[in-house]
Amino acid sequence: MNMRTKSIYPYGGVLCPVDIFGYASNGIPGIEIVGLGKHSRGVKEKFIYLSRERKLKFPLKRFVLCIEGEVEGKKFKEEEYRYLELPLLLMLWSLTGHLPLGHLEDCFAAGKISVEGEVSPLVLTSTVQEFLRDMFRLEDNQMLKIIAPGNVQVLDDQYHLPIEGLFESLSRN
Repeated sequence: MNMRTKSIYPYGGVLCPVDIFGYASNGIPGIEIVGLGKHSRGVKEKFIYLSRERKLKFPLKRFVLCIEGEVEGKKFKEEEYRYLELPLLLMLWSLTGHLPLGHLEDCFAAGKISVEGEVSPLVLTSTVQEFLRDMFRLEDNQMLKIIAPGNVQVLDDQYHLPIEGLFESLSRN
């Protein structure tokens, strides 16, 4: 199974777009995160911890999550790269069959995730949401789906998919 989406993260007062893609294969079982440099291992271990806390069992497959963009090699003053945790975790849990998302091509998410599983989303002003509309370049009949906490306001021509509902679906699997 293959998946892809786009996200953004703040860096030096500018929003930087990235492509995120992932796949599952029959290789040696495990999780690999490519594109975050020295931060990849910490993010991977957090995802394993959060999955174990929720008692999620993964199929014996190799799951690879890749970030393509100008992330590696950047000297982050703060933990801006952490805004990529939410889309990466959503992709992992979708690839493992725990989230009911068949594809993510028309979905956007950006947020930090604490070890308690709490999401701190990127602030989505109307200007940022207009930027997302241009970044995704969807067909006229498609609507951008924004995955964010329930209290986030989205523009009328975009669909809000509350993260709380997705996370609740984990307990039903």
